[in-house]
Amino acid sequence: MERNKIELAEFKDLLLSRSLTRRQIHKILASVGVGVATVPVMQRRVAADTSIQVFTWTVYALPELYGDYIAAYGEPEIAIFGENEESLTKVRAGFVPTLAQPASFMVGRFRDSGFLKPIDTSRIPNYADVLPALTAVQGLSVDGAVYAVPAAWGYNSVLYRKDLAPEYVENETLEILWDPKYAGRLGQEGSMDSAVIQVAAMLGIEDPFHMNDADLERIREKLIEQRPLLRFYWSNDTDMQQAVAAGEVVASFSWNSSYASLKREGIDVGFMAPKEGVLAWVDTTVLLKDGPGDEQEALDFINAFISLESGKFIMENQGFGAVNAKAYEIADPDVLVAYGLDDPMKVLAGGNFYHEFDPTVREKAVFMFEQVMAGY
Repeated sequence: MERNKIELAEFKDLLLSRSLTRRQIHKILASVGVGVATVPVMQRRVAADTSIQVFTWTVYALPELYGDYIAAYGEPEIAIFGENEESLTKVRAGFVPTLAQPASFMVGRFRDSGFLKPIDTSRIPNYADVLPALTAVQGLSVDGAVYAVPAAWGYNSVLYRKDLAPEYVENETLEILWDPKYAGRLGQEGSMDSAVIQVAAMLGIEDPFHMNDADLERIREKLIEQRPLLRFYWSNDTDMQQAVAAGEVVASFSWNSSYASLKREGIDVGFMAPKEGVLAWVDTTVLLKDGPGDEQEALDFINAFISLESGKFIMENQGFGAVNAKAYEIADPDVLVAYGLDDPMKVLAGGNFYHEFDPTVREKAVFMFEQVMAGY
């Protein structure tokens, strides 16, 4: 037992010193039967005077996104989740951070489970500069109380090799992911939310979040049609990006951050504005009851995250949309055009937003999608 304690301490030291590669971390955790996403991963040094813990996505665990907070408090403790559902599952299992950054459609479930407390936005100066279209997103406020502050936004669509599928350059449509010409060279995100809403848009189902069984069956049939054409369902965006970069995959449903990454590499990729509409998302920051640390410190983290400097960084380096309206004034205009962020209000107005599913519909849709992926 004592040797196990020493090994754990050594592992933590190596994590904090960044002496381990991501592959080595996975191997170590796998050797003891633990998945990497289940372990709170510390990002760089944890400052002695920092009291809060932030539960977030890997892409947000960057000091450039909360520089003002670091200047005041040092670097926060960061824990990582890999998907939205996991963020809630871990909290339900007893892990209580100070702040979490789930997508907007998860906020209602966090709140209804009794985990959230309202956020006093008067103590967050940068909140006044958040795009109104984002603060108005369904579920972030209830009866005048704000339960989530927008953190970043973007849209998911089809990432494709323009040089390998030139016929789609002037004909952008989700149908490319069902094109038998590219059988074995297509990718789909292994997420019910994304896959089901894609198909609903193609089939003209206006409200997939409250759809009936007949509509769900139509979606199943379309997903079954797609399955034999796929090279993979991806859960790791890095693997998907590498396959697209290598030309092994011609087109895949993707996040705009993957498009931004491949564009920087000089790969001839496009990110569709399909005729069926893009799938828009908003990530948020929520404040949990009974989380560690000082509340004002937590609010200062939120304020730093939505600053115009943070917004500039997130747009230019990750291809996500800033929530701070003033950030668009200082960001590189060529980058904004390249990433489709030069007219954010137009994109937000035309997007099919992810919303909270009716619980019964969600349960049926998750079961259906798992069956399709498994080949049933």
